[in-house]
Amino acid sequence: MKRSVVLDTHILIAYLRGALGRNGTPGSLLRVVQAAETDRGLLVSAATFWEIELIRRRPTNDLRVLPATDDLIWLLRSKGVATVPITPELAVRAVRLLDEGFHKDPMDQFITATAIDEGSTLATRDQAIRTWAEEHGRPELTPMD
Repeated sequence: MKRSVVLDTHILIAYLRGALGRNGTPGSLLRVVQAAETDRGLLVSAATFWEIELIRRRPTNDLRVLPATDDLIWLLRSKGVATVPITPELAVRAVRLLDEGFHKDPMDQFITATAIDEGSTLATRDQAIRTWAEEHGRPELTPMD
């Protein structure tokens, strides 16, 4: 069975805009996300929608071209993208990442904890997450280029 892929917020936004890049080499972010989409294995944490709503409130937000967040949730679900709720257990796991030296961004904590709980790859370009995953023996979280 192929691994599902949790989309970090910035990757979800790029995915929706069709702007993940044109790098089609095996293991590339674009190819991993496309393969998960084909297998209906794309996942988005509920925390991502909270983060998108926060971004929309910034004066410099660039999300106006995307559907309203409520509509976005239904659009993703119609495409077969699963949304993962925040459970009490996930919230605890997210905070406990701090004990492992994870950085203090709560959204990154929730999204990374979601990938760990789901046994998924994490589609991110966030260097702090990628470095942490490598240093903590979790390179399977972020294996793409």
